[in-house]
Amino acid sequence: MPFVRHGTLTANTVATVTVTGNPSAVVIINRNALADIYVSYDGTAAPANPTVGGNDFDVVPSAVGAGIVIADIDRRTDTNVVKLISSSATSYTIRGVQ
Repeated sequence: MPFVRHGTLTANTVATVTVTGNPSAVVIINRNALADIYVSYDGTAAPANPTVGGNDFDVVPSAVGAGIVIADIDRRTDTNVVKLISSSATSYTIRGVQ
């Protein structure tokens, strides 16, 4: 079964998701479009905390179904961490792609 997590962010609070199952990529989807989702990932267990509107972080636009693909997942380890933040209670889905 593929790795899939659904959640709702707490406004201005970093959420940490540990991706398991050694996927080759991860897709992050904005489900309710209440705000942009800022994403931090560096292939380790401890990426930097993203900030709302911060430079050097990927962003999932505030559009229903908008998403980004992180394709450089380190398949040698099961400790890939993705951190998310938004300015609103934005719903998201993270899905591992084999």
